[in-house]
Amino acid sequence: METSMKKFVMKHVVEDVMNIEDSKEVSFDEDHFNIHWEMSLSRKGEFFSLTLKGPMSFAQNVREIEAKVSLKVISTSGRSLIVEMDYQFGNPFNVFRPCKWEDFITRKKLDEEYNVDKKVTIEACVIIKKMTGFGKEDLRKFDESIEELSDIAFVVKDRKFYLLKMFLALQSSYFKSLLLGNFNESQKSEIVLEGINPEDFQNFLELIHGEDAIDNVTIDGILHLADMYDAPTAIKRCEKFLLEKSNKTLKSKLEMSIRYSLNALKEKCLSEVQTVAEIRSVLPDNIDEMDPSLAKALLQKSLALHS
Repeated sequence: METSMKKFVMKHVVEDVMNIEDSKEVSFDEDHFNIHWEMSLSRKGEFFSLTLKGPMSFAQNVREIEAKVSLKVISTSGRSLIVEMDYQFGNPFNVFRPCKWEDFITRKKLDEEYNVDKKVTIEACVIIKKMTGFGKEDLRKFDESIEELSDIAFVVKDRKFYLLKMFLALQSSYFKSLLLGNFNESQKSEIVLEGINPEDFQNFLELIHGEDAIDNVTIDGILHLADMYDAPTAIKRCEKFLLEKSNKTLKSKLEMSIRYSLNALKEKCLSEVQTVAEIRSVLPDNIDEMDPSLAKALLQKSLALHS
């Protein structure tokens, strides 16, 4: 099974890019997965640099993120420069080695080849591989302390979860078929679940057992499993959170609405797209993979704005 992926994109249009003074920078910040991130385009002499700042660690609070990072500069004509790197945010040894694309272009080249309409777009795409020190406290136990009350155990990597078959069957058609159907697993007392994250499974179980487990960090993993296991109540609660409480970017929420067929969320996101700049901001990184219904809706909005 496909595992949930923690990924986000930061994008910002830099106006009057050639007017950035020597030793100055243009920066913007966003919150993703309850973590503050800052991206900047800076000038030093005749060169420009791109920097992405993430979480820092302190003596009593080790917070690290291993990630694959792509930094990009895009002209309004679509021409782009990109660099990819592996980086460990929060590593004390990286305090003096930030996630930075240093001196990647001269002012002259930027002006001649990328400075269309006096502006460029800077973008960071971050794929999180591992997070340390960000874990939340479990809201409910599914460990050996409730083993005698359970009739099934699921093994997810190095963790074992003790649960009730009938409760899972009521929440999920996948587990109903697996545990009460004609599969071999229905006769087992222990089942290994492959390809999922134990923290995501813990959060998913907390949600279907009535706990308030959804936040901007856990939503991706919970919704991924709710969709995978066909758990409609969990999906509805995730959509409600995205509609009412989430501070994810409009692009992220729109992508999730398409991926998981969240129609109410999709309609709300599209209703918030009112300008050409906002249309551009929600376009997927790979246009060829755009959902046909989304492409149609954005085209209609674009035509309306130009009529």
